[in-house]
Amino acid sequence: MAALLLLLLTLLAMAGHASPQTHAGCSVDVNKSKMPYPQPLLLKPGGSKDVHGFVTPDSSGKILLRKNQQIIVACPDNALVVTEQPLATATCFSGTTFIIGNTSKNFADLGCVSQPMPSERNPERSCGSRSQYQEIQLGFQVGSDFYTLIDACFDTRSYRTVYDHFTMVREIRGSQTRFPRPKKWLNGRFFGTIDMDKQYERATQIVTIGKLLGDPELGSEYISRNTDYFLSKGHLAAKSDFSLGAQEYATFFYMNAAPQWQTINGGNWNTMEGDVRSYAAKKRVKLEIYTGTHGITTLPNVNKVETDLYLYTKGRNYIPVPKLFWKIVYREDNKRAVVFLGVNNPYIERPGSDYYICGDVCTRISWITWTANDRRDKKKGYTYCCEYADFKNAVADAPTLNVTSLLT
Repeated sequence: MAALLLLLLTLLAMAGHASPQTHAGCSVDVNKSKMPYPQPLLLKPGGSKDVHGFVTPDSSGKILLRKNQQIIVACPDNALVVTEQPLATATCFSGTTFIIGNTSKNFADLGCVSQPMPSERNPERSCGSRSQYQEIQLGFQVGSDFYTLIDACFDTRSYRTVYDHFTMVREIRGSQTRFPRPKKWLNGRFFGTIDMDKQYERATQIVTIGKLLGDPELGSEYISRNTDYFLSKGHLAAKSDFSLGAQEYATFFYMNAAPQWQTINGGNWNTMEGDVRSYAAKKRVKLEIYTGTHGITTLPNVNKVETDLYLYTKGRNYIPVPKLFWKIVYREDNKRAVVFLGVNNPYIERPGSDYYICGDVCTRISWITWTANDRRDKKKGYTYCCEYADFKNAVADAPTLNVTSLLT
């Protein structure tokens, strides 16, 4: 009997240690756990000063850290509530508990006094086929370090973003959702004295378009106060292309936008952006993405003459309404790419060769969900796909990439 009792006690002791935790450390589900708000930047100590220097959720939406692993929690233009300092080192203890200094804190308590504001930086570098444009970086200034999330190629003469670039991480499936949009877009330092908020107001657009076309009534004919026929702030890099809400704020610079008809912005272009994220998530691959504009769209004026459209017309015309939006999706690991193009004119009946600038290969792209009818719907936006080399021949200012084949 004594031997049997000893055996039972031994088995019970072993059972208490035989099943270790699936994750011994910290685990924060960015869509189920209570996240800190206003949300700080979560940075890797000694990490690169780009998107890979941020701590981001894995594909399941969890931030997973080893016990004693450290992260930097930063509120660069204000302060953490718990320390009253702009940044602190937080050490994973267990679950959602972190140690800051000698004090344990729940992750949800690591909020900022206010939402960290993104910044612009001019690295004094040029871009474009003749180095005629200026590179501007969008991201966050953290102490002496600048963390770049978006590189923009900007035309300082017309106030047009030629294209911008960002990296979509392979874990994009696990992104935080439903993070509140900022109340205002950021004008930034590169649009002179132009009040960009004012230019995007529908009432202003009605006046501007009417002036350009030579008849105030034409402004009201093309710009609606009540429907989706107006020029929206067309994100180049979309907010949902980044993993955490604090990063998303950097997409709300006007430099990361161009005038895009809302019917198109919410139509085929939106569908394509979702397909790109789905591709990265399903394939679990990093994507380099370049989104730009080309040409100036037109509408017939009072004399039936096709006339270039701009968002600003006081003294001189600035901020052209693009004829085309384009997006290069590039897999650097296998040197494959595809270019998606959208006609930015919901009024045009049959776009010509000035809109269709390269051969359409959409039937070869297995992961895009546009139907043939969608792609011919002018309200949703005429859309097509091109091989990179064909597109680059037509758009000299597009970035130069080492592409060997189509991303099918």
